[in-house]
Amino acid sequence: MKFCALGDSIFEGFLVGGKSLIYYLSGKGYDIDNYWVNGLTSDELLLTLDNLIPYDVNLVCIGLNDFYNGKSIDHVLDNIFKIVDKLKINKGKIFIITPYPTSFLNLDEAYKSFINFTSVNKKIEDFDRILKEREGDYRVVSFYDYAKENYIEEDLIDGIHPNTRLHKDLAAYLEEKLNGHLWYFLQKNWISKTFKERKNPIQHFDFTFNWIFIL
Repeated sequence: MKFCALGDSIFEGFLVGGKSLIYYLSGKGYDIDNYWVNGLTSDELLLTLDNLIPYDVNLVCIGLNDFYNGKSIDHVLDNIFKIVDKLKINKGKIFIITPYPTSFLNLDEAYKSFINFTSVNKKIEDFDRILKEREGDYRVVSFYDYAKENYIEEDLIDGIHPNTRLHKDLAAYLEEKLNGHLWYFLQKNWISKTFKERKNPIQHFDFTFNWIFIL
């Protein structure tokens, strides 16, 4: 199964020598092409997708830089849905990874002079909520939820970018969520294929100790 990662400096591994969560997933055997651009916005990503080759799974981590640049929720959501529409053409599964809030604990003073982080964090919260409400052609993997369930502020080097420990933890979290979603897709496709191949199949089979009966 071939993966495509489309994202910003979080996927790059900024401040940790390029060893991002995608790096650690690749180290576990996942076949991932990582197309990161430091500072990437949803506008810029949208312009690059026409020539993207098909992948089985698309991981999209975008939007944070839009909010830092003052873009509205509606603007970013509109771009996300356009990105999803373009990726759908290639038939691969689509996962939107929503960002965690910015931390004020280690926040670089240089950022504070031109970014309203209170406003940004409210946009991140609304972004996560609305994308979950509109799930359909994509699935959400919520780093926002991860941050709410786990204390990560000390692991954000400059208030924004993860340290090595957090990248490893986010990789494990992403892997757990992907496995759950992808197993569901594989299961669904197998059942659909079985119905198409047999007019009146009467068969039972085992998926992770859950018995499913096709009548």
